[in-house]
Amino acid sequence: MRLDVRSTRNRTIIDFRGMGFGPLCVLGHYRYRKAEKDLQAHRHSKMIEICYYDKGSQVFAVNDEKYLVKGGDLFIHFPNESHGSGGYPEEKGSLYWFILNLDTGKKASGSNDLDYLLRALVKNGKRHFSGGAGIKKFLEEIFATMRSKEPAAFIRIRVRLLTQLFLLKVWEKSRSAERLPDHTRLHQVYRFIEDHLEDDLNIARLAREANFSESRFKGWFRELSGFTPMDYVQRRRVAFAVKELQRSPGLSLKDLAYSLNFSSQQYFSTVIKKFTGKTPGMLKKE
Repeated sequence: MRLDVRSTRNRTIIDFRGMGFGPLCVLGHYRYRKAEKDLQAHRHSKMIEICYYDKGSQVFAVNDEKYLVKGGDLFIHFPNESHGSGGYPEEKGSLYWFILNLDTGKKASGSNDLDYLLRALVKNGKRHFSGGAGIKKFLEEIFATMRSKEPAAFIRIRVRLLTQLFLLKVWEKSRSAERLPDHTRLHQVYRFIEDHLEDDLNIARLAREANFSESRFKGWFRELSGFTPMDYVQRRRVAFAVKELQRSPGLSLKDLAYSLNFSSQQYFSTVIKKFTGKTPGMLKKE
């Protein structure tokens, strides 16, 4: 898949390729105020992608295995892995991603230490761990340096040094990482929801599926997912509805609403607008 280097109102992306920055390829940052469409599965040949999730929560899928990433977490996609959002939308929140090349060919000046750190992260193999607020500082300083009026040579030196410090911090965090919560049971609930979107999904039924009391289930689900159970159910129903509307524009909105257990077509349209920022009619035209 070709690297996405388009900056928009909600996304800022730096394309370092061809500018003398050694293994640096792309640094991006998005701030989404509402859920966006899902990220399709793709691969980066001979590249490592380091993501820092600043705010919110997001499902990442790697080779069909799903991970829930929350604010303050680091997540690494290793070379040639199939990864995306697993059919889940890119959620409201703030995410940084840094793509670096493990195969720079002729070594660029000052890149040897960066190459060593990147290969150490790959060899270590830890994918998901807490990063802490300090990680963001290095990434923001890189963005600020690229916007500065310094001579190009000074910018390259400063950015490489900041990247080296960033990678050192990621390495330290991966070495000392505490075990993150086991999401196996949570993903079982996710799968149950996906398989029963057309059913009457209530707290009692979901709690039984997770083998918790209702009160314990609500707190447990929100702590691990970042959503209340019913908010998550609504999001998944909306994601399903969006795909159906785009695949079959002539589909009856009323029939779709009732099939997904919404009380009325009007309420269904209101929920879709809340989570996507678009009306069903707008979605049908996309």
